[in-house]
Amino acid sequence: MSDSRTVLPGPKLLNLIGVRADENTITLAARTSSRVARCPVCGKQSGRVHSRYTRTLADLPWQGIPVTVSLSVRRFFCDEASCQRAIFTERLPGVAAHYGRRTERLESWFTHVSFALGGEAGSRLLKDLGVVVSGDTLLNHIRSLPLEDRGTPRVLSVDDFALRRGTRYGTVLVDLERHALVDLLADRSADSFARWLMEHPGVEVVSRDRGGEYAEAARRAASDAVQVADRFHLLKNLRDVVLRVFRQHAGILDLVPSPATHLQRLTNLRLDRRASKERTTEQTRNLFESIHALSRRGMNNAQVARELGIHRHTVEKHLAFKAPPVRRHFTKKVSALAPYEDYILKRWKQGCRNATRIWKEIREQGYPGAYQNVVRITRYLKEREVSGKLMPDSVPGISASQAAGVLVKRSENRSDEETKTIRRLKKIHRTTERCCSLFEEFAEMLRDKGPKRKEQARERLEAWAREAKASGVTELKTFAVKLLQDMEAVVAAMILPYSQGQTEGQVNKLKLIKRSMYGRGKFDLLRQRVLYAAS
Repeated sequence: MSDSRTVLPGPKLLNLIGVRADENTITLAARTSSRVARCPVCGKQSGRVHSRYTRTLADLPWQGIPVTVSLSVRRFFCDEASCQRAIFTERLPGVAAHYGRRTERLESWFTHVSFALGGEAGSRLLKDLGVVVSGDTLLNHIRSLPLEDRGTPRVLSVDDFALRRGTRYGTVLVDLERHALVDLLADRSADSFARWLMEHPGVEVVSRDRGGEYAEAARRAASDAVQVADRFHLLKNLRDVVLRVFRQHAGILDLVPSPATHLQRLTNLRLDRRASKERTTEQTRNLFESIHALSRRGMNNAQVARELGIHRHTVEKHLAFKAPPVRRHFTKKVSALAPYEDYILKRWKQGCRNATRIWKEIREQGYPGAYQNVVRITRYLKEREVSGKLMPDSVPGISASQAAGVLVKRSENRSDEETKTIRRLKKIHRTTERCCSLFEEFAEMLRDKGPKRKEQARERLEAWAREAKASGVTELKTFAVKLLQDMEAVVAAMILPYSQGQTEGQVNKLKLIKRSMYGRGKFDLLRQRVLYAAS
């Protein structure tokens, strides 16, 4: 039976003498049962008693009533001549620490509650259970608890996380073989990570994102370790590059029908937003013209930003366009009503204006949605009819983000419409054709799970980089140059199975703990709670 289910803590070590209780407290009188004690210095047993004294220990409450253990403890003479200790106090392992004022099973309560809830919330819970303790005491308990040493991982993953987004960042270290979090660092600098690597020699593989700080630290402090770039971040970086190129060719993309909106001519249109969209378009056009006008006067980007009161990155983005960027409308996911839009339009043209009747008819065809959705559609059609405007039959062009999203999908996961969209993007313009082809080649290189030699992977990567440089697309050329600067890590990503997926999951758990502290806990407190949760 667990000690937490017994009257006394450590029933084999203690004898119960008496119990005294009143309305508010319960006191247990007890003494040790052993006739001898072992010296904590030399380890020799002694039975010669020097004196006695009383220790007062807080114990687990009974039915919400605080319990105190009044424990009679002895001092012994140490008869070992060579021992430095002449007199010692008997130790009570499993009952309480030799300096403690609480029993170990109450300390266990403190540990579980404080790490799960924190200071104030843990204090409130323990008070309801019958233990009065302050939130600061629980926080000090968290900070003082020694955690086990996790050792040095052979395969280490490193990534950053936001202590305060955009301002302060820390570093999370994960053992990819044991699926365990190893440590947290207070910042994401190369010096901190390099210092940790020097203190923990033996790391053979370092998995990381494309950040230069961690790469520099690994080269400096673990030069023999193999660095592996994360495949997800590589694809994401190239996707961002392609997205920038697509945005510069928005006019060309208008000629490619969107694969997701051909069934949503009705469900995506909202008349009440037209005026707002027109104002936004006009503001964007004015800003674009002002930026280009000031740039033609000879102002640099920072001067233009100060003159117009905008960010420097906004200036850079607009200067990359030859025409004002077009802000696309938000496209919802395909609704349950979308497959029945053609039928609704057909019934409307036949003269049916009753939303209830239309709803019942499409329900018989399998429509699972609500009646109010049909009401909204019929109301929209009436407004169009009153205003004298016909329904738009043309399918809107694809947006840059939609095109990039379709491109990222694996070919086996694309729908027939999405496959046709990729073909149209390749035919419509040379730039979009090069972007699509090079992205698919790069994705195939990273996703190919077949056995590859290092030399073969290097040759394949170099060939792709040559094609990107010769594509005539400046953004792709820049990406290829940066890729070659990190060639060893990218080649390792192509031939080794390690990635940052596991680390991203650990960061999500870390964020949950950080948010439970309302973002006010200091780093040392966060580190203790995260490492305890990982153990």
